[in-house]
Amino acid sequence: MPSAMDPVMAPLAATPGQPMPPVMGNRGFNIGHQKIGFDVDFANKRLKGWTEITINPTDSTLRQIRLNARQCDVTRCTVNGKIASQIKYDNPYSKFKIHDSATVHQHHMLRKKLDGVLHDPPEFELVITLPPKVKIEPADPFSVAAQHALAARNNSSGHGTPDAPDASGTKTPALLTARPENMYTPFMPLLLRIEYLLENLRDGFKFVGCEPGDMRYPHAYTTNSPLPGAACCLFPTLDGIHERWTWEIEVTVPRTIGDIDKATVVRKENGASMTNGNVINRTRAESDEDTTMDEDRDLDMVVVCSGDLVDEEFPPTEPSKKVVKFMQAQAVAPQHISIAIGPFEEVNLSEFRDQENEDTLAAMAVDVMGYCLPGRDVDLRNTCMFMPKAIDYIVKEFGQYVYTNFKLCFVDDLATDTIEAASLALCSNSLLFPEVIVDPLWDVTKKLTYSLTAQWAGVQVVPKDWSDIWVIIGMAYWMTGCFMKTLMGNNEYRFRLKKDAERITELDTGRPSLYAQGFQVPIEPSSLDFIKLKAPVVLTILEKRLWKLSSSMVLHRVVRKTFLSAVAGELKNGLMSTAHFIRLCEKNSHNKLEPFFQQWVYGAGYPQFEVSQRFNKKRMIVEMGIRQVQATHASVRKVTPDDFLKDALDRERHVVVGPTQPVFTGPMTIRIHEADGTPYEHVVDLKEGYTKLDIPYNTKYKRLKRSRRQKERAAAGAGVDISIDAQQNDDVLLYCLGDVLQGEEEVDDWQLVDWSKEDEERMAQESFEWIRMDADFEWICTLNINQPDYMFLSQLQQDRDVIAQYDSIRHFATARESALISSILVRTLMDRRYYYGIRVEAAMALSRCATAELDWVGQFHLRKAFQEFFCYPGSQIPRSNDFTDLTAYYVQNAIPRAMSRIRNISGVCPGHVQKWMLDVLRYNDNSNNSYDDCYYVANLMRSLANTLSPQSRIANEFGFDLMDEDYDEDDEYNEKKLHEMALAEIERYQRMDQWQPTYRNVVSEAALDIQKDLMLRGIKEVDYKLFMAYTREGTLDSLRVKAFDCLVDLNALRNRALAPYICYVIGNDPSPFVRRRVQKAFGRGLGMIAVGDQKPRDTPNGATFGEMIIEDAGADNSGARKDELAKETIAGALTALKKELSEDAVLKDALWKATISPDIGLIELRFLLDICALLYYAKTSLIITMKRPKHLSCRYMGKGVLYFSWGYGKPKRPPAPPVPPPAVHRTPTSLPLQPPRSMPIKLITNPRGKVNGVSKKSKDSRPSVRRTPSMSHTMSSPSVPSPIPSTHTPTQSSPPPHAPRKIILKIGKHNLQNNLQQNGTSG
Repeated sequence: MPSAMDPVMAPLAATPGQPMPPVMGNRGFNIGHQKIGFDVDFANKRLKGWTEITINPTDSTLRQIRLNARQCDVTRCTVNGKIASQIKYDNPYSKFKIHDSATVHQHHMLRKKLDGVLHDPPEFELVITLPPKVKIEPADPFSVAAQHALAARNNSSGHGTPDAPDASGTKTPALLTARPENMYTPFMPLLLRIEYLLENLRDGFKFVGCEPGDMRYPHAYTTNSPLPGAACCLFPTLDGIHERWTWEIEVTVPRTIGDIDKATVVRKENGASMTNGNVINRTRAESDEDTTMDEDRDLDMVVVCSGDLVDEEFPPTEPSKKVVKFMQAQAVAPQHISIAIGPFEEVNLSEFRDQENEDTLAAMAVDVMGYCLPGRDVDLRNTCMFMPKAIDYIVKEFGQYVYTNFKLCFVDDLATDTIEAASLALCSNSLLFPEVIVDPLWDVTKKLTYSLTAQWAGVQVVPKDWSDIWVIIGMAYWMTGCFMKTLMGNNEYRFRLKKDAERITELDTGRPSLYAQGFQVPIEPSSLDFIKLKAPVVLTILEKRLWKLSSSMVLHRVVRKTFLSAVAGELKNGLMSTAHFIRLCEKNSHNKLEPFFQQWVYGAGYPQFEVSQRFNKKRMIVEMGIRQVQATHASVRKVTPDDFLKDALDRERHVVVGPTQPVFTGPMTIRIHEADGTPYEHVVDLKEGYTKLDIPYNTKYKRLKRSRRQKERAAAGAGVDISIDAQQNDDVLLYCLGDVLQGEEEVDDWQLVDWSKEDEERMAQESFEWIRMDADFEWICTLNINQPDYMFLSQLQQDRDVIAQYDSIRHFATARESALISSILVRTLMDRRYYYGIRVEAAMALSRCATAELDWVGQFHLRKAFQEFFCYPGSQIPRSNDFTDLTAYYVQNAIPRAMSRIRNISGVCPGHVQKWMLDVLRYNDNSNNSYDDCYYVANLMRSLANTLSPQSRIANEFGFDLMDEDYDEDDEYNEKKLHEMALAEIERYQRMDQWQPTYRNVVSEAALDIQKDLMLRGIKEVDYKLFMAYTREGTLDSLRVKAFDCLVDLNALRNRALAPYICYVIGNDPSPFVRRRVQKAFGRGLGMIAVGDQKPRDTPNGATFGEMIIEDAGADNSGARKDELAKETIAGALTALKKELSEDAVLKDALWKATISPDIGLIELRFLLDICALLYYAKTSLIITMKRPKHLSCRYMGKGVLYFSWGYGKPKRPPAPPVPPPAVHRTPTSLPLQPPRSMPIKLITNPRGKVNGVSKKSKDSRPSVRRTPSMSHTMSSPSVPSPIPSTHTPTQSSPPPHAPRKIILKIGKHNLQNNLQQNGTSG
């Protein structure tokens, strides 16, 4: 699809409130209503469809109707009941073929056919010429006569539609709700009916459980997408999210599972019953499950569809089928019509609505329905119980829900987590989780909430151009965040928001801006993920700034008015552009916001601040300098395996990345906590690269003395009520957090360290407690402020904002390790009043303090904390798990993870840490826990594996053991035995998961990851067979994908046996989910080869001492070093990749077979062609093989034996008489006649020896010269009689027949292109 600046896209630009661009009217018609019908054949995996389209002409000369239609086999077409005069249908899917002799080097020839299909707006593939008797008649569409005429035409077609008025002229709901812009026409409407077949489906529709041997319940669903051409794969229409009208849907399906073809459904020779989306690795069921099998056959097939259920009919002629009818009264785009068919169970989620909300909303309350495959209803209730609360919140805050209900349908093999359609969201079964599982809670809740908010921003309001998609995605995720804050709490929301901002600072280097991300359409998945990450955070900081400007919730008003305008029709077809969004924000805030959007939407990058401060005692001010260093400190982003494919494609597509912005402008809130504890806020406006500030100081008293602080801690430790106001209890001030472990016994027991006297004296001289930069979170940036550690400690303990606490923890995590910092972190970990995310971060930071220089104090604090929280008193044996307190559960997961990061000076995990990790895993007991511990066990397995090191790193060639200090002589376990026991324990859990599967085989996934990491680190030998067993069909899809990921990480693409297998899965696997994920892994594998490294070993402390590298000073390593540096750039990495793989014939053949596979969709085909373009040079060639006719020849072998054979070439003919010698005038002195010389004929233009222009020789004496006939003349006229007299005898036999020949025609590029366009393929 072209960019926003492309001329093709230019006609789509229109401001809200104005008529649609002329390109819409140049068609000569609009669509007012469309009715579609499908007869779903599960046995043969095909659809028989028909559609009736109400055409509203806008041009009296209209003679052709142009529509989008793909992969449809049109069988019949009528206009007003009359057969169309002519139908021209150019199915683009039939073009995705290339001649049989093509190789991977002809990828560009196939790509040219694809590029014309993916652009926006899509081309019209179906052209219907109106019958001669059908005239465009003028009429008033709102007159009664026009309605009667329309009804008569509908009835004359023989297929009445509910949108047609009855004989009395009464309008039905479809006509009443149709939009005026679609309804209005100066001419009488036309009724177009098209009947078609859909076979060999590649896009748009997915059948699941219909393959032989597939044990899942048979069901099917549409695979919607907002991309151009997504809807017309199922029915002819005007494909585009800008097109909207009302709909009616009829779906004919089998009544029960048993009514499907028995050969397809009954896979029961072994007696196994169907599964419900949890495909597991276990033995087949016994024959006593025949009863369950019969019950499955009686399950009713349910149709879930966009719109409202109108009727359900049972045709008398087909008792095994039923017809389900739906009405979509609201005008929506074709991409937002979705259907799911299967034996779904219906769950009314509205029963979870609070009675108070139900009474408050009254008529505005929206019903929420859930649909799942049999046996998953309990999981559905647990997963979606929050949905009524979510929809009530969205309705209250952002406006009316325009549909009558909201439906969630969970299906298998969905390529994405959710698909959003009008009043319906198709969701992956992988999102369902039972009530005993708690880990997916946040992620699943956010994804399902987004599928709800997308009903407003995504279905009701759509982007005007693809570059405006950031507005739609940003609004939907921002609304999701607003609800998540009310559901999960402010701390959870702000902590994750801060994490997202940090992630943006890691990714937003060398990337296009938010607005420019939509220039390349279809948008790459990685770019779409970046938009989903950055857009809601940008809207959040916009909300903060608008609040300061107008002291009101401006962004809430803007979003609410946007949806209200879409409902009222003021926002034309619901199209939202970036420019219109900016105008709304400026109008409601009464301020110009152009600088903000130029920096954060049209610009890329982020600011990096260096802050310096000091207190001027004479002037009683705080002198502060804020410098932006992103221009000078901008680092060139190195190519990584994960980002290689995206960077390479951006380079091939000439994606331009703007320069780093030297200066970001805007307000920043600085909060100074002065000596008396009072915070004073100062809002400064940053306009330059360096800003110098003089902030006045307000407190007249110095900072509290250290003795006063000790009294406060002592009071807190003694249990004195410290909540009394400071005026009533002048000796005690409030200490919010971190005041645990203050007693002398506790300090000694925990080996805690306090500030030194020098630090106390410095603290006493300070005039303020701490300075907080960007206190209101108005920037996506990195901040480096030069305040001492004790100020960060005050911020950690006294600032209630979770972001301030997180900033303090991050400072201590990067500061130099010390026993004091370990004491601060362990007090934070032990204080239950802290938000659990802060405690987790403190635990992870403690691992850096576990060093030999500090006597492993960090490791001691971690073990002590784990013992205090989760072990029996005075013992290291863990208690039985109890996950009822989720905050404690997250801390329990974090401490083993932190322990596994501890390394000694050799970069090896100490032996006592390995033994502790092994004991925790061994003694894990979940018998008395009401929750499942599969995620906790997987975390322990990964932590234990992370402590293992290759044996070669321990015993070295110098004759001493670097690990001697980590093992006692009387230890019952030596290093080798400890490794064996750890690996045996991991493998034991892996075997247990095979026999008794955990939720989604979480333990098996962790075991595969562990085995892969151990192989990469050299602890185990690489064994591909271990992972191949998990890649077979029938295994859980997520587990299969994990196995493929591990294979790719182990350099399987360099293996001549595995690379073709991976390519085969990409091109032929029946699961689109597996195909997409393996494609992603394939791209990462190419990046690993291009960059030339494997995943590095995790060394958190950065310690590499103990690995001795001896370099020869005289050796010339400049060439190798130059190659390594070249691979850090995308151009050098591409060169290295081509050098490595371009000559691999096996990979060439496998990749090309996957590219020309008939099972993949357009997006997958585009991905494979991109890979081919990166790896192989394009060669324009067309090899044509012309077969000559065969003839039968006979040869006498002697003794009455004849040998017959077929051959090519000219058959043997009777020898022709020889050519008579030319008549030569002989003289007595003439020489004997010589054989004629084989030489060119020389034409003498100025002959010699003429007398008065007459030759001396007579005319009769000249030899007769005959021109050799041309090849074309000979072949076209074989029967022309020979001019040679027949009186001569043959002197030479005809040549023997020739073998088959291959004629290679070299055709010019221009002629070749014309030939391909005219003939399609050659063979």
